[in-house]
Amino acid sequence: MVGVAGCSTSQIASRFAVPLVTGQYDSLNEESDPLLAATAIPASLKMLEGMVKSDEDNPVLLHKLAEGFCSYAFSFVEDENPQRASLLYLRGRAYALRILVKAGAAAELPDLPPEQFQKSLERMDAGDLPSLFWFGQCWAGWLLLNLHDMEAFAALPKVESAMRQTLEWDESFHYAGPHMFFGGFYGARSKMLGGDPEKSKHHFERNLELTENKFLMTQMLYAKTYAVQTQNRELFERLLKIVLATPGDVLPEQRLANEVAKLKAQNLLEAADDLF
Repeated sequence: MVGVAGCSTSQIASRFAVPLVTGQYDSLNEESDPLLAATAIPASLKMLEGMVKSDEDNPVLLHKLAEGFCSYAFSFVEDENPQRASLLYLRGRAYALRILVKAGAAAELPDLPPEQFQKSLERMDAGDLPSLFWFGQCWAGWLLLNLHDMEAFAALPKVESAMRQTLEWDESFHYAGPHMFFGGFYGARSKMLGGDPEKSKHHFERNLELTENKFLMTQMLYAKTYAVQTQNRELFERLLKIVLATPGDVLPEQRLANEVAKLKAQNLLEAADDLF
């Protein structure tokens, strides 16, 4: 538990509640009903934001908020409301940035020129991995919804640098998340916009190897990005049918992510004629 020496009464109360928050967060990740989760998550995020008002530098709460807003935007918002999802992604990034600033990063980190941004990354260490990962994930979520925006285009090399650092620190972090990130990062864009199908395939295949095919978001994103960009309908359908056929509880601690992957896979299959 985060130390309580020298804390105010409200900070102490907040920090004693952290195990309860963690338990609630784990319970949501294990949820088998996506509709129930979609209804519950906003209230949970607002509760965490209220706790942060009393304990502004609590890294556990800030991390849960960064991950929570990023995951909620991706799972339940971006397909129906990209504009709202963009704002939620930036909200999550802001919480991750607060942890990085506390660790010594510049408060204006996202706005630094690429060379200075890279130098800032070099001052970080592996202890910053979780916050840098969610910082990059949230930023990338916003970026891929706003590629028409010059600000997003200019951010591409910085997002890539941040996530490259997480890959170097630990390729297996969060269900081989750095590899899944790069699979989508290179696979979601055409070659004209900086995509790279071969790199995308490599990272997706490495993720599947490390997760033993149990984290179904990977197959879904593999189909949605790489298979569509390369117009490989056979691969597209095969990957999505694997998602639908795999029991959601194959990875109990990420049951919700797997159930969301199934919903997205079904929607993609139904849209196949429009994608190919």
